[in-house]
Amino acid sequence: MRAFLIVPGDARTVAAAMASDAHALIVDVTGLASPAFFPERRQGAPLFYLRSHDLERDLPAMMAAAPHGIVLPRCEGARDVMRLGARLAVEEAMQGLTDGATQILAFIETARGALALHTLADAGERLVGIAWDAAAMKAEVGAPTARDRAGGLSSPLAQVRALVRLTAAAARVTAIDTPCLPGGDLAGEVESARDDGFEAKLVLEPDQAGFVREFSGRCQG
Repeated sequence: MRAFLIVPGDARTVAAAMASDAHALIVDVTGLASPAFFPERRQGAPLFYLRSHDLERDLPAMMAAAPHGIVLPRCEGARDVMRLGARLAVEEAMQGLTDGATQILAFIETARGALALHTLADAGERLVGIAWDAAAMKAEVGAPTARDRAGGLSSPLAQVRALVRLTAAAARVTAIDTPCLPGGDLAGEVESARDDGFEAKLVLEPDQAGFVREFSGRCQG
């Protein structure tokens, strides 16, 4: 089980995250003027994905950092992935980057995105992973809680999670489970994700990344 660590884009936080046990960092750079502060990436360091809630404005600056990939927030189907892929091709050409090198991680955070998941099975070679966000989906469907009375995911959220896993299998990309909500059972969620075939989990703290790696190692042993 791999950990994808979500962090804000300030220099100190990014530097600390680079030293974590995360497989990949997802750095939120919304509104940042320049990515020049990002530390030099050494061999064996986490993969480096950038996220912005305003890709239209921020993508050129994001691509100047030559990230491994770009997060597509609120993805609502293959057309969104292909549209971003076309923009990445232009930016790669303009900035002297290898054509096709920049990957896409699709985040499912809306009802439309959940209903269009099946289209991602044929979204193109740039798509390397599909993640979902339980907190965003809870707000989207207007549910007061993400959990049912038995402690499991509520029915709408459980359906989204299952569709993410199935779609990732069909597309042959990485299935990435939602972050553990505050007060949640991280160990239980990691075990459940592993049992359901998820290859990775979103985490919000460096120590969670270390826990995911250590727990997965114990389970495999």
